[in-house]
Amino acid sequence: MAVFVTACVHHVGGACMNALALPLYGASPSAGVCRVCAHYDGPDRGLGDTVHRVARATGVARVVHAIAGVDCGCAQRRADLNAAVPFDDGSTKEP
Repeated sequence: MAVFVTACVHHVGGACMNALALPLYGASPSAGVCRVCAHYDGPDRGLGDTVHRVARATGVARVVHAIAGVDCGCAQRRADLNAAVPFDDGSTKEP
């Protein structure tokens, strides 16, 4: 049986505690959901997370959301960049 390990701060005791992700994935997401969750908050999984973190820290994300609205495509670009350039630190391995 594979055990999924995630470093997301919202994943506690096998359950998701993020109020924004709960409607999308439920309280007990299946293995691997944290790898693609747009609300993931933990160590960078790939280049998309790094760009997201820098955009939030510099205020660029706030400006983009003010101009383009909430559905600006950032979550999909983040997922695409994570898939194209993943960082493998061993924290999301399934044994």
